[in-house]
Formats: sequence, C-alpha cells, structure tokens
Amino acid sequence: MQPRSPLTIYVVTHTHWDREWYLPAGRFRQRLVALIDDVLARPTAPGESFLLDGQAVVIDDYLAVRPERRDALASRLREGSIEAGPWYVLADELIPSGEALVRNLLVARAVLRELGAEPPPVLYSPDAFGHPASLPMLAQQFGFPLIVLWRGLGGEGWPDGDTFRWCASDGSCALVHHLPRSGYEYGSNLPTTEPAMREWWRVARDELAARSRLGVLLVLNGADHHAVQPGLDRALALLSDVAAPDVVVHGSLGVAAREIVRRAEQRASATGEAIPEIHGELRRSYGYTWALQGTFATRAALKRRNAMAERLLQRDAEPWAALAARRTGRSRHHLLRAAWKTLLLSHPHDTLCGCSTDDVARAMSARLDDADTQARGIREDAVLELIGHDAIGARTAPDRWRPIVVVRNRAPRARGGVAELEVCTFRQHVPVGPNSGSAPPVDVEPPHIQLDEGRVPYQLLEHSVRHDRVESPAHYPDDDLVDVARVAAWVEPVDGYGVRALPIETLGGVERETETDPRPRSASDGTHHAMPTPAPERVRAGATWLENDPLRVEISEQGDVRLHDRIRGRVIPSLLRFEDVGDAGDLYTHSPIIPIVTSARFLGAELRHEGPLRGELVASWRVDVPATSNRAGRSGDLVPIVLECTLTLDAGAPFLRLSVTGDNTARDHRLRMVFATGVAHGDVHADASFGPVLREAIVVSEQAAAIELPPPTAPLHRYVTLSTDLDGATIISDGLAEYEATDAGDVAITLVRAVDELSRNDLPERPGHAGWPVSTPEAQCLGPFAAAFAIVLHGTRNLATIDAIERAADDVLVPLTGATLRSALAIPAPLRGITLEGNALAFSACKESEDAEWMVVRCVNLSDEPTTGRWRFGFPVNEARWSRLDESVGAPAQIENEAVAFDAPPHAAITLLVR
Repeated sequence: MQPRSPLTIYVVTHTHWDREWYLPAGRFRQRLVALIDDVLARPTAPGESFLLDGQAVVIDDYLAVRPERRDALASRLREGSIEAGPWYVLADELIPSGEALVRNLLVARAVLRELGAEPPPVLYSPDAFGHPASLPMLAQQFGFPLIVLWRGLGGEGWPDGDTFRWCASDGSCALVHHLPRSGYEYGSNLPTTEPAMREWWRVARDELAARSRLGVLLVLNGADHHAVQPGLDRALALLSDVAAPDVVVHGSLGVAAREIVRRAEQRASATGEAIPEIHGELRRSYGYTWALQGTFATRAALKRRNAMAERLLQRDAEPWAALAARRTGRSRHHLLRAAWKTLLLSHPHDTLCGCSTDDVARAMSARLDDADTQARGIREDAVLELIGHDAIGARTAPDRWRPIVVVRNRAPRARGGVAELEVCTFRQHVPVGPNSGSAPPVDVEPPHIQLDEGRVPYQLLEHSVRHDRVESPAHYPDDDLVDVARVAAWVEPVDGYGVRALPIETLGGVERETETDPRPRSASDGTHHAMPTPAPERVRAGATWLENDPLRVEISEQGDVRLHDRIRGRVIPSLLRFEDVGDAGDLYTHSPIIPIVTSARFLGAELRHEGPLRGELVASWRVDVPATSNRAGRSGDLVPIVLECTLTLDAGAPFLRLSVTGDNTARDHRLRMVFATGVAHGDVHADASFGPVLREAIVVSEQAAAIELPPPTAPLHRYVTLSTDLDGATIISDGLAEYEATDAGDVAITLVRAVDELSRNDLPERPGHAGWPVSTPEAQCLGPFAAAFAIVLHGTRNLATIDAIERAADDVLVPLTGATLRSALAIPAPLRGITLEGNALAFSACKESEDAEWMVVRCVNLSDEPTTGRWRFGFPVNEARWSRLDESVGAPAQIENEAVAFDAPPHAAITLLVR
C-alpha cells in the first residue's frame, strides 16, 4: 500500500482536553485559561492553527473566567487560527442516546455562531471509547464529509490502512481517517535536535506511509492537557528538512480534512479504485489500541440517572414546550438549551463512563439533579400553558378552585388503560411566618376520592400526607397540607401527546361496602380500591401469583419465578436469578475473581396489591457475597446483600414489570440480575443510537487478547431482544447501561459494579494503566441501589414484533401518567397533540427548532424494509419542509389537512419541520 512520494504531512497543533478526569473541572479550567491565554498571545503564520480538541465547551469555560477576551478569541476563531467544535463536549458515544448526540452538535454550533465562527468540516472524535453504527448518518446530516477517530477500529477483523468509507444502515456514508496506534498524541513533543528528529521521522514515516491510502499523513502535535510545545518552530523546521522531498504543512484540522476529502474524490474519479468500506459499530480495536469496553457498568447508578434525565428532556420537556410554543407563541428553546448544556457537561467519556475521580462523580450527580429540575420545570410550565391555566389569577381566587388531575400522554399514539395518577386533596392550610408556630394535629386517615369523568375506575396504591405549594409569578406561594393518593386508574384513550383533565370529588365519611358500591380491601395492606364502574380488563391475584389476560406469574416456595404467556402457551419456569463475582479491576476494566456466586437464598414473598387494575408481588432474596481483597482472592467471610424485587402486572399489559432495590454492603464485586428468556442460540438485537443493532460476540486471537481481553458485555440503551425463527423475548431497562446475552438465552444486566481504583496496571485483562492511578473509594458504590425492568415475550423478530417492542418500551419507560392541579379555575377540554402513524416507526424527537421558527418532528424506521408514515397534528399545518438532523430547511413536504405524509427508507431518520 506504499504510496508514491512525495507525501504531504499535515502537522496540526492541538490539546486533548478532558474537561474533568483525574482532577475536577475547576482545577483543569485554571490550566485551560493559562493555555488559551498563551495561544492568544502567540503570533501565527498564515494557515497555522491551534485545535481546541474538537469541542466548544472549552470556549464557555474560558470565557466564564476571561469574558474580557471574548472579542480576541472570537476573532481568532473566525480567522481559523484557533479551531473548536463540532461537538459541545467530546462525549462517550455509545452510552448517550442518538438525540443526545444531536443536541451535543446543535449546542456547539450555537456557541460558535454566537462568536461568528464555524467548526472545521470534520466530525472529530479522537478518544471516545467506541462509536455507534449511526455516526456516519450524523456526519452526513450535519454536513461533515470526514470523521477522524481512533478507538474501536483497527487490528483483527478490519481492513488495513488509514482511510475508509463507513456506511450506516440507512445508507449514509462518510469518509474516515483513522489515527495511528498512538492516536492523537502521535506527534506530541516533536524532537528539537536533528539526530533525534531523523530517527523519529524514520520510524514515523515507515508506520504512517505504510497505512496511507491518499498520500496525506495527519500528525497531531499535542496530548492530554498539553500547552503548545516549547521549541515547536525549531521542531517543525527540522521536520521539513529531514522529511524532504515529502512536504510538511503546519496547518489546521480543517485544511487537512479538506485535502483528505479532495484526494479521496480524486482517487475515485481518476482510478475508480474503491476505498475499503466498513459497517456497523466500531467497538473492537484489539491488538491495535485499547477499546476500553468495560466502563458500561462503572458507577452504574449515575448512568441510569443520566438516561432518565435524557428521557425527561426528550420525551417530556421538549415536546410539551414545542406544543405550547405553537399554541401561545412563547418559546422556551433558550431554557431547553440551558438544560441540555447542564446535562451535556456530564457526557464527556471520562465523566459519563465513570472512569474519573470521586469528586468528578459528585459533580456529575449535582448536574443531573440540576438538569432534572430544569426539565421538570419546563414541562410543568408548558403543560399548564397548554391547558390555559392562569397561575396569577388562580392564586387570588382560592374559592373558585376546581381540583383536577392532568393526565398527559408522552407517546405519539393514543393510549388508554391503566395510568398511575397522583391525586392530591386539601387537608388544611399551613401558615408561614410569624405566629405560625402552632398547627393542628394531622389525621392520617386515607382520603375518599372520586375521579369524575364518567366515574373513572381506580385502585388506591399508596397514601401519604405532605406539604403542597400553589405557586404564582406575582405572589408568595400558598402552602397547604394535602392528602396524596397514588392510584392506578383506568383511563380512556388520550391522544398522542395529548392532555385530559379528570375532575376530583372528595367524599367524606367512612367508606361503605354496599351492594351498589362494592369496594373490597387489599389483602396485604388494608388500602381500598374503588371501582365505580367496571374496567374492561382486570388483574387477578393470589398469595403468590398474579395474572391478567395475556400473562400469569407465580413464585414457588423455593423462589422460582414462573412466567406463563397465556396467549402463546409459552412458559419460562425460572425467569429470574442473581449472580455475583468478585472484581479486582479498575474503573475501565472488569477483572473477575472466581468462583461466581449463583445461589441466592429466597426469603419469601407477599402480595402487596391484588388488583383489579394492578397486582404486585414483593419477593426478597439474600445473596451472600464472599469478602474480597482485590487480587488476594475471596475470603471465607460472607457479606449479605438483601434484594427486594417487585413484580407488577397491570390489567391488559403484555409485559411483566420488575423493579429491584437493595443495599450494597460489599466491596470489590459485580452483582447482576439474570433473566432467563428461554430463547437459546438466538440473534441479539440491542437498542442503540437511532435504532437497534445486531450484536455478535467479539472474539480475538490470543495475541490480541494478551494486550486487552474483550469483555462479553455490551452497551444497553432501552432494551435488548433475543430472537429465533420461532420466538423471542425482550428485556427493557430504565437506564442501566451494561448487559450480557448468552447462547443459553440468558440476559444478565449489571446492577452494581464496585471497585476503588481509577486505574491499575496489574490486570490480566488489560496490562498497563489506562489512566492515572488514583484511589476512588466512592466507586465501591456502597449504599442503596435500584433498577427497573420489564420482560416482553413475543414471536420471531418481524415488522409486527419490532412495532410491538417499541410500543412496550414506551409503555414501560414513558407510561400514561397524571398529577393534580389543585388551583384549576375551569375544566379544560381534552388537548390534541401529535400522532405518528406507520409500521416499525419509532418516535425520536418533537422540539422547537434551534431558531425557534419551526416545530421539529423526527422518527426512525427500525426495520430493514421501506415504509410509509404520517404525522397527524392537532392543529392546522401551514407549511412543512424536509430537513436533516442539523435542522436545515429543505424541500416542501406533502401536507394533508392536519397531517404530513412521508416515505421512510430502511433505518432512516426522518426529520420534518412544520409550522
């Protein structure tokens, strides 16, 4: 593959800037300010540039401390002597959702354009721990013809060379420039003496030229948190001398990228010789460079919270804000951008992957709290605006309040059935301020409520008493003590992204049981359930079993959980078990200490709710974890971990929900929940960025494994499906990010992974330090943990099954829900939102455009077949345009009254702009 000389060597000076890692962000920012101050002070020759690592967050961080340098920095960005972007943060790319990656690029574009600048024309990702199969689609739809990357590609199973054509499953393709084995620091600290430079270039040219397809060599001059190299001018002059007749260009990433793309196009047109094409995820670079695929369960609880925050923004805050903006003209896109910025600060790979210090993890936790608060606030304000609630007027007229439960549907299809509602009823006013020291005692008797929309059937699940404030932008809050009833209610269908109000009537006196008003009690906790009118579907229950029309689940005396698919006649005799193994690894790599603990002592089960709308069994197990001392092995001492698992079955639901809680008291171990699906030797499709991907086990040679052993685990988004030609099963997870699927048909999901070192160098799975050695005792994750799942049994994976899985994922993760508005002045009419029609189409986004001019709607065709679809809107559509992920305005789309029809090629992400 040796190209003819002369070669063109582009030396791009850069810094790789992990915003936080072995030090917190505040300390690294101090070094960043000094670095950028130095870069701004240096004179630059024409064409020279300094790359701020492909991310724009460093601009925000710098200007937060040095706002007076804004004009100077903006000028350098505009002229190209400093480059930043296209990302806001250099995120891990396998854990965040596809929409989160899109927001990452959109936020960076906004930051740069506020300074009059644009990013270089390359999707630059020098250190992410692997890359999603959809990345070429992101590159193409954001106008980046080239991707520069390192990990996840190279070594066994890949073509040789430094240039590839990478194609996504929707047909999108992008050119890839693959960095050498030493990655982005290949050209760090270039020699400044002639003998040293000659030797360096002799070795470097042999390696780089042997891989070069286009005669362009990219040498990145920099490394982690490095300032400009001392003596760089001398080093570049020496390199130009010793490399002749090869040409050395000290230039920008943008100039190098354009030349790589130009030569690739020239080669194709001149010779017709194809550049090797690659497909799928890039998660294997074994024998080439570390892939670091062992971080998906590190600090698992933070990954779960991140997934919940992403879901809250994407499925709650953005759609309701977009609908409210269309109705009232009041945009919240600036608030959403602020919320996304907060969340994106937790997405850099060292942060989200958990391979950073404890203070970084604590900072991430605080950001997740903040992002959650912002998203909930946006959602609440938008929904109240949509139903026309006047908060100021209501605060001044408490005598006119008509309490309602506002039921919202967070899915783009009409849904009814069991919804979990929070019903708040007034108990007593609570004064605040002087003379508020005495208050009457609180009666804890549960309230007697009636949901009044043709008498809505409901089942009381839980009762509590708490304070509730009625807020107004123009008044102090009104604070009351309220009864809070958590109920499962049977709700008639609510339109896709629609809202329905249920008035509340409070009934006094003792609840009666009469022939006309039968209200049986729960067998386990004495709470009442009301069925004013019969629900069309019911749950039946006994002391150790639950069933509805599709499913039956029962727990044996030995603790075996038996699941029966009543529709298909399929039985899983023992659905659930727990598995624990000692872990001598670090935050990058799991290193098991055998033996594996596979037995758990069953402690018993009880019936918490017997129906008729929701049945719940609560079962407990104890796992005795042998104490460990890292590589010293497992001792004979046992540390008990008690796990409480709640099995929930709703009337009519085709899935069984399972939630687990526990208290981790053990160190240096990995605890997993294992689901037996009964689907042996099946295909594994795992949800990922913009749709599921087919996954196969990664197998490498002994030589490659000696450098880094591939783990059998993989990243998990919302679900993983096992299927054969006969049947299948899907496990849905609410945010835990690591699973393993076995040939026996088991799916193991990591609940807790407990270690206490950022990096070790003595692991047989990965000899050598992947990061700076720092003690991380809080990564032992001691204390409470929780997770929630669901299992769906189905047939083989076809169009109907794909559609059913997506619907089930919505019903589990964004269920029909409602909350009380005590200060409503009127009962609002049902609100129509948006509906997505079409087979195997998955909702991806509904948001305001970044310029606040359009409503953006996006869906993904999850199938291998082309399909047609239609968005139906609850309002007239005056204009519709085709678009891309970057929200550029394209050709007109077909409008049919209040609907927009479209064709969706296989696996395509379809974006439309409407107004």
